[in-house]
Order: sequence, then C-alpha cells, then structure tokens
Amino acid sequence: MAYLPKIKEIADEMIQILVEDHFFEDFEITDYSYARKRFCDELTAKFIAGELDFDSTDLFYDDELDMILKEIAAESVLRTLEKGGFVNSYEDEDVEETFFLTDKGKKELERLKDVDDINSLRIFINENED
Repeated sequence: MAYLPKIKEIADEMIQILVEDHFFEDFEITDYSYARKRFCDELTAKFIAGELDFDSTDLFYDDELDMILKEIAAESVLRTLEKGGFVNSYEDEDVEETFFLTDKGKKELERLKDVDDINSLRIFINENED
C-alpha cells in the first residue's frame, strides 16, 4: 500500500523514538518494516476517518499505542518461532494470516512444564482480563 509522505514521516519519527527508548532492542527486533507498516496503516485509517491531526503530538490514545506495541512485539515473536520451525502459517484471499503449531512446536510446548520458561510471554496478557 502506498502511504502519504506525511504519514510515512510520522511513522519514521515514531520508530526513531522507539529505537531511542530501546523498545526494539528489548524485544530483539532488528527489522522495523512491520512496525513501520503497522504505524502507517493505523495513521492512514485515522486520516481517512478524519481523526488525524498532523500538528498534534498525541496521535494515539495510550491504549491504542499499547495495543500497537504489543502487536509489533507479537509479530516479532511469531516470526522468530516460524524461523525456528515451531509455528507455521497460511493465508488465503478470505482469511488473514493464521499461525499454527508444527509438530516441533507441539513437542516443545509439552517440554515447557516450568512456568518460568514462559513467564516472558505475560506481556501479551491484558491486565483487565483477570
């Protein structure tokens, strides 16, 4: 998808802030392309809905930004698991990309008995769900 130059500029500024805040480093993300696409998609949707003020410094509500950051981190985890052969995915014209455990992933999941082994995944749990 082609994005407005101003939207690409804002997305790049947001990515630079995340780099400076070590967000990508914390999640071992080296490729920022998904983050750039995710920000551009969200900003474009806001622009189309008439909800984007290019002069504002508050482009997203806290919960919106929190969700986008979780999705960026989750995408990185999924791609890492996919490269390791633990998950695979498929998509067709009717469905967004869907991930599933491979046999290797199922075996590894069985091996993970200790809660400490998966404690880092708690970042994806919404505190409001408790």
